[in-house]
Amino acid sequence: MSKPVGFDQKILLHHLDFTANQTSKNSRKNMYTVLDGFLRDDITGAKSRKNAITMLMKIWYLSDKNLHPIQYNILEQFNQFTKNERLCVHWGLTVIAYPFFKDVASELGRLFQLQDEVSSAAIGRRMKEAYGDRRRVEVATSAVLSSMKAWDIIQPNGSRSYILNEKIEISNTLVQSFLVQVLFCALNTDSLYVEMIENYPAFFPFELEINVTELREENTYSFHYQGVKNLVVEKTNKPYTV
Repeated sequence: MSKPVGFDQKILLHHLDFTANQTSKNSRKNMYTVLDGFLRDDITGAKSRKNAITMLMKIWYLSDKNLHPIQYNILEQFNQFTKNERLCVHWGLTVIAYPFFKDVASELGRLFQLQDEVSSAAIGRRMKEAYGDRRRVEVATSAVLSSMKAWDIIQPNGSRSYILNEKIEISNTLVQSFLVQVLFCALNTDSLYVEMIENYPAFFPFELEINVTELREENTYSFHYQGVKNLVVEKTNKPYTV
């Protein structure tokens, strides 16, 4: 059986920002109506608009329940975040909502660790190996890369290849904590090496140095060393608080 893809078209950051700001204000039914009205200026085709609404809802409104406590705190501070901090939150939720997006991001991250330039053909081949040689996989790969380009994560470099824009430093403790929760959710675990979080391939656009002192003070996490150098972070199962 073929693995589901789901990521059908390019998504723009201001669409994600708008969806985030409407999420706590509207019922699920109203969200579809509100998004349809908002997207009409950018997406004229009814089918394309419907696809975009489905994606935006899956990313922000129908997010994984394990992320809801920290997502609530994120939404309370969302309008005070910088553009890059908002982008980081959108990225994390998209990684969870769409495993296909996560896999493209992970492949890009691994390749950018080895080289400065990555061809779209190399990414396309890898996705077809993982998801099948289908037209839908080609469309989805293009949609992910186009979205990342629109978000200023990558930029074209010559014919059908990309380079990474300058990495985005994430020092906001709440956003760092959110990324930790995203990775717990993505990998279905309650403990991780801090070094793994900081270097996780799917987080390749971000420069992340976990602030252990501040995260420990939240009581949401505990830290201990495994061996001499391997610092581990674990969930405490206490609710996230700010």
